[in-house]
Amino acid sequence: MSFDRTLTFLRAARLALVGSVCVLIFAGSALATEALDRPVRLEAAIEAYSAAQSEAGRDARLAGFARARQAFASLVSDGVESAALYTNLGNAALQAQDPGEAVVAYHRALRIDPNHNAAQQNLVYVRTKLPVWVPRPEPTQGARGFLDGRRWPAEQRAAFSAICFLVAAVAIALSVRRKEGAWRGLALLAFAGWGLSLGSLTWAEEVERMAVVTGLEAEARSADSALAPLALPDPLPPGVEVDLVEVRGDWSLARLANGRDVWVRSSKLTAID
Repeated sequence: MSFDRTLTFLRAARLALVGSVCVLIFAGSALATEALDRPVRLEAAIEAYSAAQSEAGRDARLAGFARARQAFASLVSDGVESAALYTNLGNAALQAQDPGEAVVAYHRALRIDPNHNAAQQNLVYVRTKLPVWVPRPEPTQGARGFLDGRRWPAEQRAAFSAICFLVAAVAIALSVRRKEGAWRGLALLAFAGWGLSLGSLTWAEEVERMAVVTGLEAEARSADSALAPLALPDPLPPGVEVDLVEVRGDWSLARLANGRDVWVRSSKLTAID
């Protein structure tokens, strides 16, 4: 390579390096600005919600809550997740007369913090406002409460399972070496915890497939066809919680809280992920 070509190559490489650094600086500045902007946007969303509460007219109040809901939702879309944010989003959606989105938000808040008091109370409140014929979930109790993935996140259950297996393996090794019954008892106890946590993971495959009716006129039919007979005389209202059993094209087999299975258009449901 000649001296001139080498010089040209070095200049091009330098320009490329400078350009890359500028891009990185610009991207970093944008991310930093966005991160600093989020508290301001959250405060603006809260102020919009407060302003809507003080509106005297019904239409103005609904419009204000809709703006607050959009502001909270934009933060969620940007990747901001917290139980408080989802609860605020649910409250704004509920005040904007969208109980379906409100129930979805409350459940997502409880996925992050199962003990979030406001989300729990507001979810119960929305259930009381559903028509009397709609089946409602009952509080989780007993062993199901331990196995319920919404109370115990899957990551924690997997970690607990791994720890139990490790403790069981160490206890078995020590019991073989030292011939002491106490180690065998510990191994059995650890294996029991391991089996229970694995069972919880299996249970959660069903429990965590929850969905909420969010669309209007969600007709429940006896089969996955618009021509199938109605399974219920009235459409399921927004806010009804169901378990997804099967998805078949445009239709989903939804299990109501009383155990009854009905087919609903998938577009009428929002999964809790």
